[in-house]
Amino acid sequence: MTHQNSTTPGGEKEKPAMGSRPASGEKGAGRAKEKPVKASAQEKAGVSRRSAKDSDRESTRSFSNAWFYWRKRLFQILEKEKANRMARLIRVSLMGLILVNVVAVILESDPKIFSRYRHFFTTLEVFSLAVFTVEYIVRVWVSVESPDKRFRSPFKGRLRYMLTPMAIVDLLAVAPVWFGMLVYRDLMILRGFRLIRVFKLTRYSRSMDLMVSVLKQEKGTLASAFFILGMLIVMAAAGIHMVEGDEQPEAFGTVLRAIWWAAVTLTTVGYGDVVPVTPPGKAFGTFIVLIGVAMAALPAAILASGFSYEINRRREVFRARVMAMMADGQLDKKERKKLRNLAEELGIPPSDANLIIKEISHEVRVFVQTECPHCHFPLQIDNSTGHLKVAKGKH
Repeated sequence: MTHQNSTTPGGEKEKPAMGSRPASGEKGAGRAKEKPVKASAQEKAGVSRRSAKDSDRESTRSFSNAWFYWRKRLFQILEKEKANRMARLIRVSLMGLILVNVVAVILESDPKIFSRYRHFFTTLEVFSLAVFTVEYIVRVWVSVESPDKRFRSPFKGRLRYMLTPMAIVDLLAVAPVWFGMLVYRDLMILRGFRLIRVFKLTRYSRSMDLMVSVLKQEKGTLASAFFILGMLIVMAAAGIHMVEGDEQPEAFGTVLRAIWWAAVTLTTVGYGDVVPVTPPGKAFGTFIVLIGVAMAALPAAILASGFSYEINRRREVFRARVMAMMADGQLDKKERKKLRNLAEELGIPPSDANLIIKEISHEVRVFVQTECPHCHFPLQIDNSTGHLKVAKGKH
């Protein structure tokens, strides 16, 4: 039997009466309408979980960004930004602390002064030990930010940095004191090793850095000069032994004993504690003194030439960087800051750096502003030899 819905005269379907049970199709439709509500609740729960995970990721990312930011920033302050105010303050403070430690070690060698100011010396050593230890740890931590590819690895790079000469100096500046404190329970037992801290000034002093650079460049030449000096000392010792050995056996009886006289004579020191007494010995000594004057001046001449070359090389490096930055004809604030840092790093005085910038600025300005009035082609001016050479434009 088929069921037909009753309709009103207007053709509309008649609504079911109050309390009547819905048909099976209508019941299924109601259930179908309830399912999206349950799904939306689950979606909300999933969204809340995802938002919690995203917030955790964001917090982790922000912490990681802050970690990398401060590591890079500390590297810039400690190693790169020499002209930065904070970097200069830290550098000057560390240099002052190093000098105070050196003076303290010298004063501690007097038992009366040490016994009278023992508390002050102990407090100073504890403070210095803490500062230098933190400095060493921070330098090892930020070493991966170095542009040198050898130090980029988190583990091997830091290990390579710890084996560099300056890192070894930083370690030796604190290791003996820690050893004495942990083993002997005494900070002052190895006070002599604290003088190693004076070598830390090599990192902060421009003159010391310049000297180290010169020694690295001239190490081959200096090694040759000292090798020749060593050969002359041995030959002089052998010669004076043959001439004066019988007359003064205590001073020249063996070549080994005569080496002392040969060394002080060739270096033109001449203490006078041991001198030849025979005419042949005096003649031989005069010859050795004349050779020693030339040999003593040889290392000094090598170092002087090396200093001059290194200073000129650093000026040329700075000049080339200025010319590269002034390719557009001007310098902005960021470029000027980089040039100040570079001049500080190269040990160029601010007056000389400003003079180089003014000279190159004038040359670039002449080159940029000079152009053909007809075709507007730039005219190249070569004034490197003191003469103007103008390249004609294309008309």
